[in-house]
Amino acid sequence: MKASRLMIAGTVAALLPIAGAFAQSSTPAQEPQQQGATFESLDKDSDGRISKSEAAANANVTAQFSSYDLNGNGFIEKDEVTNSNNSRSAPPSDKK
Repeated sequence: MKASRLMIAGTVAALLPIAGAFAQSSTPAQEPQQQGATFESLDKDSDGRISKSEAAANANVTAQFSSYDLNGNGFIEKDEVTNSNNSRSAPPSDKK
């Protein structure tokens, strides 16, 4: 009887680390929010422009790449972002 209790206790003790590993791996890690990325955080090589491969780090920038690349050279420059954001936030004019 005492041997079977020791056997059960040993088995439980051996399985506890495995149960802990499953508990930790079953909860998915929170993905960082992609919104709010700065120009500098996307410009990984610090050349003053964002390439398509650099933009791929942010789904929102990737989806809107062509609307930011105003001159069509395949890169987003800081002044293009500024101009694009200013034109989007400008109130509509009352000219008729």
